[in-house]
Amino acid sequence: MLKLRQWRAAALELGGDVRRALPEFDRLAAAFARTGGPRHPQALACRRQAAYCRAQLGEAGAALQQFRDVLEDYRAAEGDGNEAVGELRRDIVMLLLAEQRIPEVLPLLADLHTDFAVLYGPDHERTREIAELIERLRRTGES
Repeated sequence: MLKLRQWRAAALELGGDVRRALPEFDRLAAAFARTGGPRHPQALACRRQAAYCRAQLGEAGAALQQFRDVLEDYRAAEGDGNEAVGELRRDIVMLLLAEQRIPEVLPLLADLHTDFAVLYGPDHERTREIAELIERLRRTGES
């Protein structure tokens, strides 16, 4: 039953009804945590989706905090080499960029670039994307 509710919440979000999807993801995260523990993969996935919803609704501060909380739980459950950890770190950077918090972003990007280079290699698309973003931000800061 929880999986069906999760699909429904995802359909609501994909359909643009983020306001209805958000509380459903919050309820699902709580339900999965009750049945499988706070670091249950589906609980983490629902918390992550709730953070995306908050970001889409303009609740940047709440979204950022939720992304950071979920990131810590993913790290504890899966370690730093997990793909979701890298994506969450990237999501945090992008949210900070959207808020023009450049001084906070550059060191996070540098760390992310280093880790992506180790995980995926220096020529991987994700690694190159981060390197290009760092370069653009540095050029913009020098102007």
